[in-house]
Amino acid sequence: MLTKTVFPDELQLRVDRVGVEDRTVVISVTSTSEKSVCPHCETVSERIHSCYQRHPADLPLAGCAVRLDMNIHRFFCDNHQCETRTFAERVSDLLKPYAHRTNRLANQQRRVAFDAGGEAGARLLNTLGMPVSHDTLLRLIRNAPEPGVNTPRVLGIDDWAKRKGQSYGTILVVLEAHQPVDLLPDSSAELVAEWLKAHPGIEIISRDRGVEYIKGATDGAPDAIQIADRWHLLKNLRDTLKRLLESKRDCLRAAAEEVADEPSESKQEEISPADIEAHAKPVERVSTSASTEQEKQARYARRQERYKAVLQLHQQGFSIRGIARRLKLSRPTVRKYIEAETCPMYPAGVKRMAYIQQRWKAGCHNASQIWRELGQLGFDGSRGLVALWVAKKRQSLPQLSGLESPSEKKVAPWSPSRASWLLVKQEEDLTDDDRQALERMKQADERVAEAYTLGQRFTCMVRERQPESLPTWLEDVANSDIRALTGFANGIKQDLDAVTNALSLPWSNGQTEGQVNRLKLIKRQMHGRADFDLLRKRVLFRPMRC
Repeated sequence: MLTKTVFPDELQLRVDRVGVEDRTVVISVTSTSEKSVCPHCETVSERIHSCYQRHPADLPLAGCAVRLDMNIHRFFCDNHQCETRTFAERVSDLLKPYAHRTNRLANQQRRVAFDAGGEAGARLLNTLGMPVSHDTLLRLIRNAPEPGVNTPRVLGIDDWAKRKGQSYGTILVVLEAHQPVDLLPDSSAELVAEWLKAHPGIEIISRDRGVEYIKGATDGAPDAIQIADRWHLLKNLRDTLKRLLESKRDCLRAAAEEVADEPSESKQEEISPADIEAHAKPVERVSTSASTEQEKQARYARRQERYKAVLQLHQQGFSIRGIARRLKLSRPTVRKYIEAETCPMYPAGVKRMAYIQQRWKAGCHNASQIWRELGQLGFDGSRGLVALWVAKKRQSLPQLSGLESPSEKKVAPWSPSRASWLLVKQEEDLTDDDRQALERMKQADERVAEAYTLGQRFTCMVRERQPESLPTWLEDVANSDIRALTGFANGIKQDLDAVTNALSLPWSNGQTEGQVNRLKLIKRQMHGRADFDLLRKRVLFRPMRC
């Protein structure tokens, strides 16, 4: 019964012997066929010339590797016009010509190669009794047949980073099948349009709001309905509100006021006696010297001049790229100046090391507290770096019998990134502290309160799918005279049809983003060293469903 399962009758093989050699199961089989077809002229021959042996590897048995010792017939070709005098019989259902492994073993190894990659796949297969080199696994991937491409009805388009910030490719996903259909080596409009023209019949295209994909979808499939990605719409809104808050320092301070007025018990409990051992007497905050203040004022004056120069060139019709090249500024800085209502203010305070020294002299000798305050000012280093500096400074402190109470904490303004979340989150998702901080921000600046109202209306419009509310919202934003939101609204107007479709149709690019995450995982499995053809094969791999 087992023999018939491993070698069915259609293979015409007879098992002669089964043995074990060096932890390898050896199965001797002999061909029982009495005739065969010439592979060149397809003439049936019944004259056996001789026999020869093949030793391919097969699927493992009980964790042990398996080798087949096969006695295969050679036949005479009776067609005198055929150039072949003799030929070996084919056992194509089990073994390809010249192959060193059976078809079923190759399929298993190929599947592991697609899922785990070359090096990891080779290590796994060696423990499973199917030893193979990583080079062979990569060769199996590259030799795998291309999956068939049927023209999808609903297509998702998004970019993925080949080298982040330098070069990008394009992934195309069949949204109805949740399956990537192709991978393109770049994100240009021409390549996207070329692919769409080669696959006519696409009815719906879901994409982000990048200029290249708008142009590519319009040129390649002019009759298709284009849908802007809803997630990117909400992300763009938050980025807009973040830029607005960069020039609203009063709001950011107001959001942090409660921390200074009523410190919570939990934060006090975090500072244990061991953390504030042997404190020196608190000293008064060191005032800024006259020269330092003059340098600060000079930097602020230069920043104001750059801000005015950017606005002046923008009013004269210069592009962002042209302004950046003319003033030798980065394009993000130019864009931030254009969208800001006033000159953006950078986080107040002196340099980080000077800030740490200032807090130390003020009596705060707790490394965790100083590290948290630095984090609110944009410091992304580890607590260990701050703790190491504090430990060295403590060695110079005089040993006192009692502990002195730490000085009053300095209030650090919230970062624009942190505060912007309060403007886009739903009210029921906010904590009590967040609600209080939001109210203080709205009371500190009327523009922020108006931006909050408009932002909440837009997020509700996207979540509730209310396309009929979009024209009124765009009109209200235009009347609000909030420059950051006006720029966001102008971008929506340029892509109005796709945004309206996003609010009225169920399709979105969510699963396309998921496929991009899968692509990143595969790319990292290969340590970023895979060529585009190998990465494409693995991304487009479609496992057989059981």
